[in-house]
Amino acid sequence: MKQILFLIILFEFFCCNFIYSKDILTEKNYTEIEVRDGGTVIGNVKYMGVPAAVGKNLYRDWELSDASKTASEKLIFSKINNGLKNAVVSLKDITQGKKKIIPAIRPIIDQQNDCFIPHAIAIVSGTTVDILNGDEQMHNVHTRSTRNQPFNLGTTYKQRISKRFDYPEIIKVTCDLHKHAYAWIVVIEHPYFDMTDRNGYFEICDIPPGTHKFQVWHEELGNIEKEVTIHPKEITTIDFIYSQH
Repeated sequence: MKQILFLIILFEFFCCNFIYSKDILTEKNYTEIEVRDGGTVIGNVKYMGVPAAVGKNLYRDWELSDASKTASEKLIFSKINNGLKNAVVSLKDITQGKKKIIPAIRPIIDQQNDCFIPHAIAIVSGTTVDILNGDEQMHNVHTRSTRNQPFNLGTTYKQRISKRFDYPEIIKVTCDLHKHAYAWIVVIEHPYFDMTDRNGYFEICDIPPGTHKFQVWHEELGNIEKEVTIHPKEITTIDFIYSQH
């Protein structure tokens, strides 16, 4: 009976991770070409549903109250323009385009005040991420991944873990010692993506002219898509709107 229960749990785990990734991330044989007369998309992702819990300010006032520490970041949007934070906008099923550039400075996820900072990052495949422990206590870093090698490692104060992510996938990162703490690493095969800022804005440049399907992923609200025609050397403005979830 215990073995059957274990197999059921394992099956659900892999299915869950596959569902997270399959709709936004597809591994095509992406070919790097010289993009001449590429266009640019500038846009905004909005949430027009009911107000959600306001996320905590993670960039100042480090001495947070217990209530602030447990505030959720899964749905944060601007009170000014309803812009949605931490949404990943990408071109879907693009097979050729500009060269992928691995960042010289590695992206960082830091564990501070029992939280992962930032809450989500988007990276191109082949990027190495540094995960730090900025707290004077024990943490661990546990990835729920199926394509990239999963890991579950304990960390002490100021310890750094460096991991490379080679395959497109949406990965949930948790701390098993602090159950409320988690983050997302969105790995994309090509360089045509951006993550929205605190007001929901994004920008994607050097897009080959033509009609492309754009997709937005958000951890709480799911995916939305829109076809957009890109004209040579022109800027196209688009909006994505999530309604009630």
